[in-house]
Amino acid sequence: MKIWQLTYPHNLQHVNAPDLKLTEDKVKVKITKALLSESDVAVYSGAIKVRPPFIPGRFAIGQVTETGEDSFIRKGERVYLAGTTEDECSPDGLKIAGETADGFYRDFVLAGVDDVYPLPNSVTDEAAFLIDAIALAEHVVDEMHVDVGQHVLVLGGGLYGNILCQILIYHRAVPILADNNAERLARAKRSGIYYTFPNDDTLKQNVLNVTGGKLADAAVYLAFANRCEPSVLFPLVKRDAYVSFCSLTGKPLHVNLEYALKNNVTVKGITESREFVSTAINLLANKAVTFSEFTFRSYREEELPTLLENYANVYASGAPLPEQFDVVKFIF
Repeated sequence: MKIWQLTYPHNLQHVNAPDLKLTEDKVKVKITKALLSESDVAVYSGAIKVRPPFIPGRFAIGQVTETGEDSFIRKGERVYLAGTTEDECSPDGLKIAGETADGFYRDFVLAGVDDVYPLPNSVTDEAAFLIDAIALAEHVVDEMHVDVGQHVLVLGGGLYGNILCQILIYHRAVPILADNNAERLARAKRSGIYYTFPNDDTLKQNVLNVTGGKLADAAVYLAFANRCEPSVLFPLVKRDAYVSFCSLTGKPLHVNLEYALKNNVTVKGITESREFVSTAINLLANKAVTFSEFTFRSYREEELPTLLENYANVYASGAPLPEQFDVVKFIF
């Protein structure tokens, strides 16, 4: 089979690898499409350290080509591949595709039967790449015990922030989205998110206006879409509120907890949401979120090195990566 192998930063090569042989409790999946994510750019550029040779690729979908005799997964099924799986040998009990384990930029993978998720016909290939964002949103709702009518401040208006606000609305909560990017706020408005404000000196007064002077019931800081100081959330929430700090991978955050301690704020850290993948697929199948405002672009797999190099240059400049879904097609 063919794999995309990173031998050192900025050097991705298409090489041959031994064919995979099916083992017990596994299924063989042909990768059909993979996402080019910020995580993959960080691995490619060397910002996230991996041990070469290494295969990047955090998110992918594929088609099952081989299964065991007693498998409940059927040959030919279109599936979403779990980016985070259990690993008893790792310090935190997890392995992350494309970061701590070889990823999905290759022809075939062997996956555990519990790590592939059949996709209903109503969930398109493009929609499937929203699964991680929806799963994270459901994790946030669960961890913070979000209730009907509660005001939840979301700091960071990127793709994950947009989806989080839509899921909060689905659960009949009231999201308040804050960001300093006018395009993000405009996209959120078009996605049906009513309360959107710039993250500046006016934010506290805007939150007070929305909540009737009572501040937010909870707040979420999206670390991968944010450059502002994390502690700014604490003066914007009520006493005994929940505040979550979310990231797709481990990211150093310096948070001043003085205000949180004074007001008995419960702080949560959320970095993965594998337990909510099935829920996310069900929400997509039931059209609980809209993604018509998101841009999807399709590329052939041979364009991967050029795409990653271009994004690595943007990443190195300190500028944010374009907010779009770059989907790479793998030849079947």
